[in-house]
Amino acid sequence: MRGLILSRLAAFALTLIVASSILFVAVNVVPGSAARSALGIDATPQALARFEAQHGLDRPLVVQYAEWLGKTFTGDFGKSFQNGVDVGPELLRRLPVTLELAIFAFIIANLIALPLGAFAAMRHQRAADKGISLLASLLGAVPNFWLATLLVMVLTLHFRLLPPGGYTPFTVNPVMNLKQMIMPALSLGIVSSALLIRIMRTAMIEVLSSDYIRTARAKGAKEGVVVMRHAIRNAMTPYVNVAAVEFGFLFGSVVVIEDIFLLPGIGSFVLVGIINRDYPVLLASALTITLVVLIINLIVDIVVGRLDPRRVTRHQ
Repeated sequence: MRGLILSRLAAFALTLIVASSILFVAVNVVPGSAARSALGIDATPQALARFEAQHGLDRPLVVQYAEWLGKTFTGDFGKSFQNGVDVGPELLRRLPVTLELAIFAFIIANLIALPLGAFAAMRHQRAADKGISLLASLLGAVPNFWLATLLVMVLTLHFRLLPPGGYTPFTVNPVMNLKQMIMPALSLGIVSSALLIRIMRTAMIEVLSSDYIRTARAKGAKEGVVVMRHAIRNAMTPYVNVAAVEFGFLFGSVVVIEDIFLLPGIGSFVLVGIINRDYPVLLASALTITLVVLIINLIVDIVVGRLDPRRVTRHQ
């Protein structure tokens, strides 16, 4: 287990550096001017040049990256070009909102995918299996922003059951917080469940057709024991790997959903950065999302190592 953790930590550091360089280059080579966005279309060439010199945008890209990376490692994410606000504290304020939304959506996705995927595998090639597979295909084709709009129309405008948006911290008003988070979490979780349903179904079908499952049944083990103790436990290894990737996708795909429901998370912060070409905001937000995804993948590798000890022995 120690070898697995050390190897993953080394890969973690290397991936973070590579990802940060790609993000920095991508943000800076996109056509457009951060100075023009900050100062407006009527800004004079002298004002634009002064802005670029003030923020180091007139220096070579390699020098800019080295300076930005050095400051980032010390926790200094810079100041917003638009309003001069420190980006780091603003990110810390917004991170819990996005994490709550992603975790809530992930829970919903798994509550849908685990039972449906397992049930489909247990009814392989029957009507229930075909119906669940069709449902998964339909859910996977639905854009989450379209589902979000539909939920607002039905649950807010028609039945008036839930507020249309906004955010109240859980510690301030738990009931209102849950009411405000249900629709955005459903918008993300229902769509994400499509892939997880297919993964659970495939993993369960493979496990249920294995020799040790047939042996357990031949020895007279009850079907519930076979499914719960043997089949689901072994099917969870590939499922957890894919679920980790899906959580990363959830965390990184909240931009539009947060904007629709007026949630003050990292996603809406990214959107503001894109619109205003605010480099410090964009870079800090993208790097934070990357860091969270890498941490989740590291945790999942450790969990999967517990579920499947064969993975650990390969790193010792």
